[in-house]
Amino acid sequence: MSTLRQIESFARRVQGRLAAWNLRVELCATPSEHVTAVARRRLREMRVPRTYCERALLRQHPNGLATLTVTGNGLDMADAFRTIDHKRPGTSFIARMLGDAAPAGRTRVTTMAVLQLEDYGKLVRREGDDVMIRTTSGTVITGAQLVERACANEGLITVISRALGPVDLYRFERFASVKQRTMLAAEHPTCAWPGCNTPAERGQFHHLTPWSHGGETNVANLVTLCNYHNGVNEDDPNAPPQRGRLAREGGIIVWQPPHTH
Repeated sequence: MSTLRQIESFARRVQGRLAAWNLRVELCATPSEHVTAVARRRLREMRVPRTYCERALLRQHPNGLATLTVTGNGLDMADAFRTIDHKRPGTSFIARMLGDAAPAGRTRVTTMAVLQLEDYGKLVRREGDDVMIRTTSGTVITGAQLVERACANEGLITVISRALGPVDLYRFERFASVKQRTMLAAEHPTCAWPGCNTPAERGQFHHLTPWSHGGETNVANLVTLCNYHNGVNEDDPNAPPQRGRLAREGGIIVWQPPHTH
């Protein structure tokens, strides 16, 4: 019986019912003292060789460090590996890749100020790529005019409503092509799904109310999610609950467990 249990433990590792039964038959005909050696040899023969392709993966760690894994040409990777100072691998790798003498190659940090819309007035409507705001004095002005009156004259300024979330982003040199992404990154520097540390710059735009259900493509209805959580988020509130979904409540992105919708 102990030999049969041993044979079954090896057969469970085989993919495919026919191959598993063939292994059982062969091992049953093998002397018990040789079962382990024969089974391991057959499992090695059936193992599908792992295939590799060029790729890059970045894992963020809770302590502020990160691990970059790059797969590429073997000779090139070996040459790159030899250039790393293994007493300070992270520092030496970054210095070689980005260059300490070339700060232009590194990400520049720009100060961002945040305005709470309700402290200055009420959102009236959107016109073109700007918003119209009725101030506490009753005057209707553009968002840019509000920023000019209330904020410093450099950096990025995001107007955030306590009820609606991010409303608009302003910079004296406009760059509308990245406006929404920058606004969402101001709200969530990483994937908005609880516990996920994937940087927002590698995330995807996600409609809180799905486009297919009438959701609009505006910042109040958008959030940044990583590729995985964008796929598992339950877009259809009428679908069977599985993983939960993100929603905006009181201007804040929250995770709704499956049983709450």
